[in-house]
Amino acid sequence: MEPMLASAGALSALVAGATGSLHCALMCGPLACAGLPASGPDRRRAAISWHLGRIAAYSFVGLLLGALGRGVSQGLMVSVQPVLPWVMAAGLVITALDLAKHVRPIPGVAGISRALARAGATMQPATRSFLLGAATPFLPCGLLYGLFLAAIATGTPWGGAAVLGAFSLGAIPALGAVQLGTQLSTSPRLALIARRVVPLVAAAVLVVRALMTRADPAKCG
Repeated sequence: MEPMLASAGALSALVAGATGSLHCALMCGPLACAGLPASGPDRRRAAISWHLGRIAAYSFVGLLLGALGRGVSQGLMVSVQPVLPWVMAAGLVITALDLAKHVRPIPGVAGISRALARAGATMQPATRSFLLGAATPFLPCGLLYGLFLAAIATGTPWGGAAVLGAFSLGAIPALGAVQLGTQLSTSPRLALIARRVVPLVAAAVLVVRALMTRADPAKCG
C-alpha cells in the first residue's frame, strides 16, 4: 500500500506544481532571475543551479516532514497514510480555486529564505543561484503549506521527499520560461483548463480511489 500511496501523492503533487506554476512564476520569478548574469554560458549555468537548489531544498524539506509524519504515526500508534489522498485532494482543490492566497504565512519560516539569500550575496553566480533556489520552499505560500501537510501525511521520509520533489519539478517549465525572458500567456480557455479543470479532475480521481480502497481493502495489497 505504501508505494501506491507514495506514487499517487507524488503524481498529485506534480499536477499541483504544473497547474499552479503560473502562481509560482509570479511569486518566485523575480527570485529565479535575481543575480543571473546577463547572458552566455554563465547565465545558463546559474539558471540550472537555481533549479537544482530548488529541487534539492524541496526534497530535503519533504524528507524532514515525512520523518515527522512517521514519528507522529509511531508516537500515536496510528497510521497517518490513510489521510494522504484526502490531503492531496484538498490541496488540488485549493490550487484550482486559488484559495491559497488567503492562508497566513507560517511565523519565522520566511526568515530562512532571507538568511539563505544573504549567505549567497557575495558568492559566485552559480553558488548564489543555488542558494536562492534553496530559499524558495521557505517563502510564504498557502499552496505550499498544503503540500507540507501532504508530505507529513506520507508517514515516510522518502514519501515526503517524493511529494515535495515532484511539486518542485512541476513548476520548472514556467519558472524556466521566466528565466529565459519568455512572456507567459495562453488562451483563456486553455488557462482555465490548466488552472481549474485539471486539478479538480485529479482531486476527484484521488477521492474515488480512496473510497474504492476503503470499500475494498484487498486493493491495497
